[in-house]
Amino acid sequence: MQIYLVGGAVRDTLLNLPIKDKDFMVVGGSVEQMLAQGFEQVGADFPVFLHPITHAEYALARTERKSGHGYQGFSVSTNNVSLEDDLMRRDLTINAMAMPVRSLFDDTLTGQIVDPYDGQDDLDKKVLRHVSPAFSEDPLRVLRVARFYARFYDMGFVVADETATLMQSIARDGELNHLSRERIWSESARALGEKHGYAYFKLLLELAILKHILPELSDSLQDKVRRESAFNALKRCPDAPLTIKFALLMSVFLDDPDALDKLQHTTNRLMTPNHIKNFAKAFITHYDNILKLPNVDADTLLSLIEQTRAHKDDETIRLLMQVVNALHKINISMEFMINAIKIYNKIGINDVNPNLKGKAIGDELTRLRKIQLADYLDRYLEDTTRKHS
Repeated sequence: MQIYLVGGAVRDTLLNLPIKDKDFMVVGGSVEQMLAQGFEQVGADFPVFLHPITHAEYALARTERKSGHGYQGFSVSTNNVSLEDDLMRRDLTINAMAMPVRSLFDDTLTGQIVDPYDGQDDLDKKVLRHVSPAFSEDPLRVLRVARFYARFYDMGFVVADETATLMQSIARDGELNHLSRERIWSESARALGEKHGYAYFKLLLELAILKHILPELSDSLQDKVRRESAFNALKRCPDAPLTIKFALLMSVFLDDPDALDKLQHTTNRLMTPNHIKNFAKAFITHYDNILKLPNVDADTLLSLIEQTRAHKDDETIRLLMQVVNALHKINISMEFMINAIKIYNKIGINDVNPNLKGKAIGDELTRLRKIQLADYLDRYLEDTTRKHS
């Protein structure tokens, strides 16, 4: 039984990057041997095991044969599979390298890198190149290449011409249609979470692949002004939370009369989590009014506070203002909004005529709050004018 450190850990070691996870391959082993050593098998389809102490993943060397559509349409074999056979089924040459370790319970490196498909050479050349024609058997790899492109964008990596051509062919053949919405979201979200996450969408757009999975987004990104606005804003927020990055990407729909419909179609295609989808919807809905702050009337300010529930919790309005500021390189004052919320909350039931009943109470609260907010706006704008005169 031979044990190897494989995949991303080897690649990142050579790139002098932090290693996030260690994955291991077992050559010459069996399910029974792994279970006897105390390993726990995970998943019925693939011979993958969790280490009893470190919980790292150890997989038996395997080959895969296409047996259906999508990323799940494979039959797996572990009989007499060599290290080179297993590495050949991997997506990119830079992910198809291995380093021998001492044993199942000692991952000390013991030898030289095994690199049958010239991954080190492609690392040196900064090229993302598929290992073999088997690449086309798993359509998810199209998105994975784009994600690696985003991850290594600042290092200058490019996609090999032959790999780009193969990715386009897979998309044209309709194979991406067999990917689940969850998998498309997972890859896209992981890519967007990278410092240069916009590069994922940039590559898929340039290769005419994005239209096959997100046609509304692809159409809007064709507009150079909108595309550069969104991508430049994302460049300014490399470490922002995914909620903010997704909203910035969706800014390409702004000023489109069908913006909310296009957003809905896009989030449906991605099966976007509700909290991210709802925040993007709030951004599209309230963008114009936030951008105008503080130059709005009392009705608009009150509506903004209530519709974002800022009077209950100001986190959403804070994040929305952060997105607008990032999009336009401006600094709309959060202090202005905090004071407006305080003024709103000062007006309560005790300020209402006790003789009023039902709906009249709510109407009176609205009227009183508008009066106070209008007065606040007048004072704020006067103070601002005085400071700049």
